[in-house]
Amino acid sequence: MRKAMEGLLYQARVDIVFAGHVHAYERFTRVYNNTADQYGPIYITIGDGGNREGLALKYKNPPSPLSLFREASFGHGRLRVFNQTHAHWSWHRNNDSFSTVADEVWLQSLSVSNFSTKDEL
Repeated sequence: MRKAMEGLLYQARVDIVFAGHVHAYERFTRVYNNTADQYGPIYITIGDGGNREGLALKYKNPPSPLSLFREASFGHGRLRVFNQTHAHWSWHRNNDSFSTVADEVWLQSLSVSNFSTKDEL
């Protein structure tokens, strides 16, 4: 997917990409071309809602320096959009007696920023 979509996502100033399949949770910093980039999208793997195969307990080690948080627990995410420029993402672990916020981040949209993409420079 990265090769096919990354340039398009970057040009469109996509703020966040959600993906599943891996039965775990992981959030990455803003990324473009396999490096941290303040104008790239944040990638979140959120495939931890539950399944009969169980959780993906094995991660690549050492973790990527681009990975900000990862955990193999059942959980769910919540994206709250407050206005045209700000949203709040939280990931809730469901293994506890009650839902616990284990990861969260405030997002400021790139759509209103004054940056030129690398291809426009």
